[in-house]
Amino acid sequence: MGKKCCLIFVTIMIMLCYSVIVLADTSLQARIAVFNFRTVNLEAAGYGTSVANMLIDSLKEKSELIMIGRRDLEAFLNLHEFQQDDNPANVLNIGAQLGVDVVVVGNVEKKGATIVVNCKVIHIKQKTSILNTQLVSFGDTALGGEIKKLSTSIGKAIADAATKKVSEEKPTWGGPVNIKKRLGSRSIYLSWENAPGNTAVSYEVFRSTSESGPFIWISQVAQPEYLDRNLEKNTTYYYQIRASASSGLRSNFSSVIRAETVPVPNPPVILKAIGHIKSVDLIWSPSPAKSDDPLELKGYKLYRAKVEQGTYKEVANILGRDLGIGVNVTTTLDKLLKVSYVERGLADGEDYYYKLTAYNEKSLESEFSGSVKVTTTSAVSGLSAQGMIREVKLTWAPVDSPFIKGYYIYRSAGESGNFTKIKKVDASSISGTGTREKVDYTDKEGLGDNLPYYYRISAFEDEERETSPSAAVSAVTKGKPPAPEGVKAVSGMVKKVELTWTAGSHEDIEGYKIYWSREKVGKYLLLSKLKGRTTNKFTHEGGGEEKLDDNTTYYYIIRSFNRVDVESDFSETAFATTKARPTKPSGLKGEEGKVKEVPLIWLPNPEKDIAVYHVWRAGPEKEEFTRIADTRGETAYIDKDLKDGYTYRYRIQAEDRDALLSDFSETIGIQTKPKPKRLEGLNGNLVKGRVVLNWKQGSEPDISHYDVYEKGFFGIKKIATVKTPAFTGEGLPKGKEKTYVVISVDKDGLESEPSEEITVMRK
Repeated sequence: MGKKCCLIFVTIMIMLCYSVIVLADTSLQARIAVFNFRTVNLEAAGYGTSVANMLIDSLKEKSELIMIGRRDLEAFLNLHEFQQDDNPANVLNIGAQLGVDVVVVGNVEKKGATIVVNCKVIHIKQKTSILNTQLVSFGDTALGGEIKKLSTSIGKAIADAATKKVSEEKPTWGGPVNIKKRLGSRSIYLSWENAPGNTAVSYEVFRSTSESGPFIWISQVAQPEYLDRNLEKNTTYYYQIRASASSGLRSNFSSVIRAETVPVPNPPVILKAIGHIKSVDLIWSPSPAKSDDPLELKGYKLYRAKVEQGTYKEVANILGRDLGIGVNVTTTLDKLLKVSYVERGLADGEDYYYKLTAYNEKSLESEFSGSVKVTTTSAVSGLSAQGMIREVKLTWAPVDSPFIKGYYIYRSAGESGNFTKIKKVDASSISGTGTREKVDYTDKEGLGDNLPYYYRISAFEDEERETSPSAAVSAVTKGKPPAPEGVKAVSGMVKKVELTWTAGSHEDIEGYKIYWSREKVGKYLLLSKLKGRTTNKFTHEGGGEEKLDDNTTYYYIIRSFNRVDVESDFSETAFATTKARPTKPSGLKGEEGKVKEVPLIWLPNPEKDIAVYHVWRAGPEKEEFTRIADTRGETAYIDKDLKDGYTYRYRIQAEDRDALLSDFSETIGIQTKPKPKRLEGLNGNLVKGRVVLNWKQGSEPDISHYDVYEKGFFGIKKIATVKTPAFTGEGLPKGKEKTYVVISVDKDGLESEPSEEITVMRK
């Protein structure tokens, strides 16, 4: 703790000493510091400090230079934790903090007996090197002499930089015009413009304490402004400025500008600058230090530049009434502990530098406050668009601002068309807004197929603050999915058609729609909708009114569809014919006159897959047919146990292995053999007491015999079989009678109906 206090004390004493010296003659003496020289290689170890010390000792002998001592310099550097090196940025920073005009840096390299010293003299105000040289010493003995020469070169370079005279330059073009000044307690700020038609790359500023001169060169700047600091209070100064072109030509000098240091308010302190959309919120407070200015604070002026070095242009004059301080309010401007102001109308995502001044009731401004950098909220970037099925997916980088409340989506049907706001996307609905790498939104509002759409996106904080729209991007929505290929239909199936096709590989395919027709060129009806891109088969079996017919050709086309049911073009037409029914059997014949049976035969069907023939039978007309038999592999059938003399009708139907039935064959009628006819002419007599019966012979040629029956109390019984139409029975007692019937029998044993009864009585 004691060591640090000591260092602070030493530093303060250094600065006080310099201040006293500067007050003596600031225009003739230059403040200089020498940093340790860096050693380039191991052989040069220790030479860096030696060269720096020798150079300090030599420069001390020059009265025009104010040398900072070695110990004082190191105390200052240690206090602020600075490092000595030859990096220009570091040198300029330390030199500005130290308050010197010039810093000498360099490096030392040793190769054998040869010592090489590279030296650079950096002018702090000019922020440039005014000397860059090298010395070579052959051995340690000659090194001191070479350092002496180096110190002379350094002194001359410093003197040349400080004593450039107006008369040495030949004017070639008009000097700066419209020079403005802003006075300070110990500073004077100058700003100017180029003469009309002239362009400059730098400017030289000269100063004098007399209007007639001599004018001494004090600085060279790149911007048309200069702040002359550390001036005497209540003192009048005179300035002239000239410009330099890129070619090196210098302009005439400007007119002489008179300016005096006067008491002004202390500069305000910028507390915060916050970037918003096309605007910046600035917050500051009056300087807490007491000002020498006795006048009341009247307002603030806000200045802005695009680079930190300027030029700063006034963008706002902020009066008390702008901050809510009215005529009848006792609070004064300097009593406001915090002042805020919003500058609007800025560009998106731009860096801005701001400075503030305070000014009193005589419009005398303070020096600039410290500068503050602020960046406005950027417009949306990284926008990309991906066309999908009646959708466009938008992706963009989130705007890096905690104030963003959401995004507006703009859309146009043409690149140069009018963009219409179609959607407001709230940040609250976007998880991780500001932290995620990407934000996305999918536009599904009324998009068509295979159409281009253009998009731009802006970010917003509120209804009044919205970024400019992003660069436009476009995407084309997807068209119809591809049509199915390789469609095939299998013929010869029973009352159905099997369809197959090549499953589509396109990612948009959600499934397939099957259409059918009975005509190749005709109206196709939707048969089925199948989901699944890998589906590749379907069987049309029909049902109800759509039941498929036999031996009928059907036509099919297939379309793929996507997730919004947009269908592809039609596939090629496929067709198939269902299996035909067997032809109706032919050649059906039956044998007439068979006893109680009908033998049937027919020709075999031409089809090779006939499994069975169905035999159908009916009686006379109007009697329904009944299936009476099935024959497997046979084309003949005998219908038995039939009625005698009865006509039966027959037809045949073929059935194949797939249970398809043919039409019926032609119908035939066949009669079984009838019974003999009932005998006629039966009569009976008594001859010699015996019964004699006679009748007409049967008309059938195949009558085999006749059976004679006697009717008794217990029924009828056969009493005789005769070959001829006559019968002689036993004697009949008197007073008795007998009743008889006769039946004819053919060779197949068929019996006729009994004849009429005849009764014979013996009196």
